[in-house]
Amino acid sequence: MNISKELQLIIQFLNISVYDLSFELGIGRKTLYRWLNETNEVSERNVELVYNYAFKNRLKINQIKEMLFREEYVDSNNLVLFHGSRDFLKGEPDLKHSKENNDFGSGFYLGETYEQAATYISASLSKRVYAFQIDITDLKILHLSISNEWMLAIAYYRGWIDKYKESKTIKNIIKKIEFADVIIAPIADNRMFDVISDFVNGYFTDIQSRHSLAATPLGQQYVVRSEKALSKLKLIEELYVPNNEKEFYINRRLEIRELSLDKAKVARIQYKNKGKYIEELLDE
Repeated sequence: MNISKELQLIIQFLNISVYDLSFELGIGRKTLYRWLNETNEVSERNVELVYNYAFKNRLKINQIKEMLFREEYVDSNNLVLFHGSRDFLKGEPDLKHSKENNDFGSGFYLGETYEQAATYISASLSKRVYAFQIDITDLKILHLSISNEWMLAIAYYRGWIDKYKESKTIKNIIKKIEFADVIIAPIADNRMFDVISDFVNGYFTDIQSRHSLAATPLGQQYVVRSEKALSKLKLIEELYVPNNEKEFYINRRLEIRELSLDKAKVARIQYKNKGKYIEELLDE
């Protein structure tokens, strides 16, 4: 990996000399100059060293890159999205190796921000987030909010409501999803899956569940489901996520989780006996 741009950012934003930076990193000046001049590749260990140093000094390199990407690549027809991969992304993204039991079935899943993607891989061994540009011209896009449709779609693709798969309501929802090139919907994490599972098992009504789910705003995910949409994806850059940054996202997620659990408890009490249970919605 080449880190010339990263080193230039560190020198510029931290107002540090090459001499002082080489001392701080424990790297010889000649080596550092070679890295700056892009004359050789840098090992994973040294990439980690540089990124850790930057993040420790409150320089968020990847967020700066994200802002630059949006300035350069975003317009009325183009978006910048981020894919957090728990494995190296080898070659072009494809739909062939996607699991069927993801939130909306097989597809290439992306987030709207770098932080979303980095948080997704924070508890894994992966160190890579991939920035993409997508041209949405002429694509069929389905927008979902935190709603019954959204909950039921996730439950269906996760295999939790097989006994209702012949329901007219379920068939209509799946028809919409299968017709779309791209789905834009709220991200669901493990806590959200627990809430949806409780709804599916008849412990809570749709209104109780929706308000509980709304307690954790994790942002939007973009699911590329067709070859047409996949062909409009263009890789911008592979981003490196160091260990101390991953730890930061793990801790932040834990804080958000604690707060959202409290909000969800309040929502379940406040909306008790309001709304419909799943069998009332789908028994037809």
